[in-house]
Amino acid sequence: GNGSSLQSSESCSLGAAGFPAMGFLHISEPMDWQDSLKKLHYVRDHGVEQFLQVFHAVKHVTGDLLRWGDEIEYQVIRLEGDGETRTCKVSNRAADIIHDLKNIEHHKMQYGLSERDQCSWMPEYGSWMVECAPRKPFEGLVSLIEVEDYMRLRRSRLLSVLKPDEIAPTMTFFPLLGVGDFCHPPAQPNGPVAQSLFIPDECINQHPRFTTLTRNIRKRRGDKVFIARPKFKDENTALPRRTPKARGPKEHPRTVDEADQAAFVYADAMAFGMGCCCLQVTFQGASLAESRHLYDHLAVLTPIMLAMTAATPILRGWLMDEDTRWDIVGQSVDDRTVRERGEGDVDADPHLAGKGVRLLKKSRYAGIDCYLCNCKSGSVGDSRTSAYNDVEMAYDPAHFERLLASGVDEVLAKHIAHLFARDPLVVFKDRIELDDRKEVDHWENLQSTNWQSMRWKPPHPDKGVKETSSEDHVGWRIEFRTMEIQLTDFENAAFTVVVVLLSRVILGFNLNFYIPISKLDENMKNARQRNACADGRFWFRKSFLPEDVMHEHQHDAGFTPDDHDPQIQLQSIAEILIGDESHPGLIPMCRMYLDFIGCDSVLRSKIDKYLDFVVARARGDLMTPAQWMRKFVTSHPDYKKDSRVPASAAYDLVKECQLIGEGKKACPEVLGTNVIPEVARATNPFDIKSTCKEYDCTLLQAYMRQAKSQTVRQLETQIQEHARQLKEQQAELELLRVSLREEVEQQEVYCRKTGAEPSPNVRPMPDPEFGAESFSPPLRTASPPARRESLPNDCC
Repeated sequence: GNGSSLQSSESCSLGAAGFPAMGFLHISEPMDWQDSLKKLHYVRDHGVEQFLQVFHAVKHVTGDLLRWGDEIEYQVIRLEGDGETRTCKVSNRAADIIHDLKNIEHHKMQYGLSERDQCSWMPEYGSWMVECAPRKPFEGLVSLIEVEDYMRLRRSRLLSVLKPDEIAPTMTFFPLLGVGDFCHPPAQPNGPVAQSLFIPDECINQHPRFTTLTRNIRKRRGDKVFIARPKFKDENTALPRRTPKARGPKEHPRTVDEADQAAFVYADAMAFGMGCCCLQVTFQGASLAESRHLYDHLAVLTPIMLAMTAATPILRGWLMDEDTRWDIVGQSVDDRTVRERGEGDVDADPHLAGKGVRLLKKSRYAGIDCYLCNCKSGSVGDSRTSAYNDVEMAYDPAHFERLLASGVDEVLAKHIAHLFARDPLVVFKDRIELDDRKEVDHWENLQSTNWQSMRWKPPHPDKGVKETSSEDHVGWRIEFRTMEIQLTDFENAAFTVVVVLLSRVILGFNLNFYIPISKLDENMKNARQRNACADGRFWFRKSFLPEDVMHEHQHDAGFTPDDHDPQIQLQSIAEILIGDESHPGLIPMCRMYLDFIGCDSVLRSKIDKYLDFVVARARGDLMTPAQWMRKFVTSHPDYKKDSRVPASAAYDLVKECQLIGEGKKACPEVLGTNVIPEVARATNPFDIKSTCKEYDCTLLQAYMRQAKSQTVRQLETQIQEHARQLKEQQAELELLRVSLREEVEQQEVYCRKTGAEPSPNVRPMPDPEFGAESFSPPLRTASPPARRESLPNDCC
């Protein structure tokens, strides 16, 4: 969800937000960091070539439907004890839970359900985390009224496979992560992977991609990640204790006690960031140009939605003086060297991007670095990208020139080249020399580990070239990545609906949200502040309507346009969303758009509830989850006003969040008058006795035994078919080996007769009997084409 979930490359299975997966879960052995250093340059170069193949294959695709989907991450928490001894722990059972959920989904498919009824369950970074998305993406606006029900469906199915002492509230964080014995089964910190004072390696998903990612971030930067967030100061918060020989501010504490004495909340592992849960929404644009246009204008909204969904007031058992996960995650995956961070000196390493000494102003997880669209090729002043990309951005010059030479326009080429100013963090031994015309591993390696507030997502080449009418077709997509997970499916649906609706408003009314990147960076910093939703101020355009429409509107309304008014001003979220008498806000524009398209009453009544809720939160009438959680802890009878979260308070907090999320308890401070229908546990067909109590289940158990037998027979048939195919492939390989040997022998005879040198392109296949590495043909790469004409970018 924070971008680290695993997707399968073998079948291009449906993954994030119901779209075919672009990441990869390759069952292979990753290279050690020292060994991979020699391959980094190769992976970066071929990642650019793979992007070019995709770009030129599908750049002219137009007319794609609006398809969209959401991703929600859950954490599984175990409740222990009662009374004064009660506490909660993360339950590192995610792998078993996902296995059970996938079996249930498969069973549903076997007995009459369609893909539209299915959910995609995926592992996440933490061993206690589960990610879920709809199997099929939603289409159009009518689906907006379905999204909440689908979220409730997912929650219900997840509940069906939990143990009696487990819960799965939709919380961004686990309050006691890294505090004492916080995980089940118990494990010790200071493992070889994270080397953390607080987090055992067993809490990291044990797929080698995740453990390698953790280890290599540490190795590339030269030490553990350093997370430091402001501590909430209460009446009894202890003053930081420092001795005259105290080490520097960025040197790691040696003990837990020393860490607790710091003036800030300290943490030291990737799990503190990638262990946070979030809500992400992915859209499909009608074309390449539209996807770039939406990327730019939605990016301006990312800090606004981050502040509105703020839900992270606690880190490592301490109350923070900020409300969001964003900078925690950014610091948790910061692989920059000391010199790249501008904090010291380090020797140049020729293997690293920029030799490890080029200044990189941001972590890999941060706000966007540049806009992509350059509307009308930069001919319109107030939407000219060069006027707003005002922050110097690191990029690889050689890759930039390669992209330009291949016909990618300058604005997009610089964005792609800036992704490749970073290094690949995980390189699999058997996924290096690939056919760049068919594979995208190296492109995705860099693309998927640049975790920014928006992500622009080219389609997989196999999916992008399919007819746009095909259900298997995937076009150019954008991913909205900043929102924090909310307590209830109602809230999560409300913010999903608003983001989807705003994407239509931007296009339908030709709105212009551009502000300088420097101002957008400032907004991202403002969004993390405590109570930013109600009290924060954000840079935003005073007028985002087209100029001709704005002048006509002001004239009809009796206003005189003030040409001296600055276009970009500091505004509250309420002013941005609700507007005032001189300019409309975003929510009135959403309502206007619904009238503009002739929205029916069924869709309108549902959407109006969501819009009203968002307006109430923007006004400060309703608390954000972060505000409510901080108040819950500080009002708890066991809280000692020392900024620390007692185990009993953490237990009560996660239990309260569970009850609210499942509709078993009201929370008017967060939800107002909105009532959450209760979410009951779904029936688990593989655990009939515990989930089916309304009738004698003997007959149902008989059907299940029959179904299991049928599944076993199907698996046996599949195994036999795979064995047959393998035998055929072995026979083909043997014929190829014989043919190659004959060819080599003929070449050797020819060379002896003529004295010629043997061709380096013909290699005999080693005899597999001796375990030699398998034959691989010469690498086929995209040949450097002559300079092509850039694709017109007239999306506006």
